[in-house]
Amino acid sequence: MSWLDDVLKASRLIKSGGFVAVTHGGTAHADDTVAAALLRRHGAEAVYRLNTVEEILEVGGGVVLADIGDAFRDKLPERYAVLDHHGVSDPSEEPSSVVQVMYAVGARPTPLVATLIHFLDLFDRYGPGAKRWAGPYGNSLNNGLTKYFSDFHGVVKDEKFLDLVAEAVYARLEVDLPAFHEAFKLAERLPYADAAERFPRTFQNLRLMLSAARDPVAAAATKEAYETGFGVDFGAYAVLAVPELEPYVLKGLEKYFGDAAKAVELVTSGRYSLLRGDAAVAVAVEDNTPPAPLWNALLDTGVLSNEPTIIVVRDRRTKGAYTVWRPDRYASVIDLRRLKGDAVVFKHVTGFMAVVKASTAEEAAEYALRQL
Repeated sequence: MSWLDDVLKASRLIKSGGFVAVTHGGTAHADDTVAAALLRRHGAEAVYRLNTVEEILEVGGGVVLADIGDAFRDKLPERYAVLDHHGVSDPSEEPSSVVQVMYAVGARPTPLVATLIHFLDLFDRYGPGAKRWAGPYGNSLNNGLTKYFSDFHGVVKDEKFLDLVAEAVYARLEVDLPAFHEAFKLAERLPYADAAERFPRTFQNLRLMLSAARDPVAAAATKEAYETGFGVDFGAYAVLAVPELEPYVLKGLEKYFGDAAKAVELVTSGRYSLLRGDAAVAVAVEDNTPPAPLWNALLDTGVLSNEPTIIVVRDRRTKGAYTVWRPDRYASVIDLRRLKGDAVVFKHVTGFMAVVKASTAEEAAEYALRQL
């Protein structure tokens, strides 16, 4: 069965009405956030964020799952349609879940929105490396949308948020790229300006947003933007096209940069373990803080330098498991697809992260280091 067969199956479910939508819990991403909003707009009676087969099987009726993992397909009855792209060895083989959902619901956005979602799709599949194709586009205010959506588990009760995101997909606002500076003025209302000066890598996205509030095209063309994947994105368009989304995105950005502040606190208080293997250094933390800001905080404070590194943190989705992550700059020397064994729960098709069952973060780090 190809992904197009899954799209056709989902389309039939959607057209028949009376279906519900499910995406994964834990950390949200732009593709599952927008996909959930579109499914809600096109008739989903409820939207759930769930992680296990057992939870999903409790959901009655026809179910469309987006970005939940191809592994679920063979474990669920015929009444479920799974739209996902994680089961392929090459990310070019299938579009991300949001594109599959757009096909399933028959979405017809404007050229500008279609372009922004196209790059959302590429960043989801290829990570920051997609910046080499993206020019002024990238990932920025999407972080506010996704961080807000991350707070929900089980049924998503804030249906208004989903309605507004879907409204942005279908909005007809046409603006030139320099006009996006108005969207980035949200960053000026965040309380982290002093921290951005003291920890420039950890708060790099904030500094780029503040620069984009003056000139988004110039900010998106810098070396820093290229390295981090920063640029104009769907979230920036959404707050321009649907002003009611501003407080949601602002709240999400406050939490997103709150993770950066938490990473700084973890590092400066010494709440981490440093392990050295033959191929890499591992930093293990008994917390579910996002790994990217943690790595940047370790660089800002001089704990790490330019050496192949993996970051191990408690996984947000799987109990008794840890996320193993590596920065994109080490893609040529660290490929987490090499991890094998019963302890491995998940491996991303691009090799930048995996989920490993372990008793402690140090144990997960040692497990990964032995196989790199």
